Amino acid sequence: MLRSCKTGAAIFLLVQLVIGAFSTACTFTETHVDTDSADSSEVITLTTDEEASQNKEAVTDSSEASAQGETAVPFVVYPEMTDRSVRFSDDYDAAHSILINADDNEVIAYRNHRGRMYPASLTKVMTLIVAVENISNMSERVLITNEMVDPMIALDASRAGFVPGETPELKDVLYGMILMSGADASLACAEHIAGSEEAFVALMNSKAEEMGLKNTHFTNVSGLHDLDHYSTAEDMAVILEYAIQNSTCREILECYEYKYGPTELNPEGLTFTSTLFSRMYGDEMPGVLIKGGKTGYTDESGNCIESFAEVGGKTFILVLCGGKTNWNNIYDTLSAYSVYCAKGDRYEPPAR
Repeated sequence: MLRSCKTGAAIFLLVQLVIGAFSTACTFTETHVDTDSADSSEVITLTTDEEASQNKEAVTDSSEASAQGETAVPFVVYPEMTDRSVRFSDDYDAAHSILINADDNEVIAYRNHRGRMYPASLTKVMTLIVAVENISNMSERVLITNEMVDPMIALDASRAGFVPGETPELKDVLYGMILMSGADASLACAEHIAGSEEAFVALMNSKAEEMGLKNTHFTNVSGLHDLDHYSTAEDMAVILEYAIQNSTCREILECYEYKYGPTELNPEGLTFTSTLFSRMYGDEMPGVLIKGGKTGYTDESGNCIESFAEVGGKTFILVLCGGKTNWNNIYDTLSAYSVYCAKGDRYEPPAR
């Protein structure tokens, strides 16, 4: 009788476990997608609609997980050095650089990739991550103020071009922040979401800690120079890898051109063109397709560029910081993916 009861109890427990597992699976496979309301904004990307759809289906959006009350699992795993990892040759002039195979979690090439440096506007990728993970409605209106615009004009910082008094949607602000590297848009986003830049920066540093970043600290949302605002090429690669796991972040980082429709204060509207794709197409090298990324510059950081590309069906991430010129960084980006990933030739710029 005792054996029979134990057997029955075991069967009952097994059934409960199966039901629980099935219920959990259903919970984690259900997705909710917010659809933005139709407006006059237009997005042009370098991917086809089918590719964009596949990207969205393949990527788990952590902001969606938050909306469902789920705890997002930190994605960060640092790439490993292997016996195949090599130093960048001397004809690449970036002072801090790293190229990783994101799918195999392997460092392909590197130079001073763990040395502390100033990330300039590459900062805005972390700003984008924190913004997207704390936004419930991309159609919310954001009030642009003089305090967001005037200081950036005085500093000659890059701007999206919003006019004080305008109320663009959060979506518009994020595209202006990434494509045009708009410091005005960065501030607008931060103040709308967190109440102040300082409060938003605290969220950025909290996110860096959550991700397990080894040597990154932020003091502002735009990448303006500050001695205590620093990172490494390795950490920047990890941040970008994290960002492209989020369908919204990836869509923005892959965008070539975005149109912000006319308003009363901006009667001609604005056209945001990617600072990355304004200097390259991304498919110049055989077997390489550069999908997206971000550029940056300050006097102290030098020229910075980070990108992600598909080569041989795998995703690679490249960060070059401290380049002598922005064109050197573009040529070296094209060359690095070709030489180190596709086993091709260096890029030869056309004669001028």
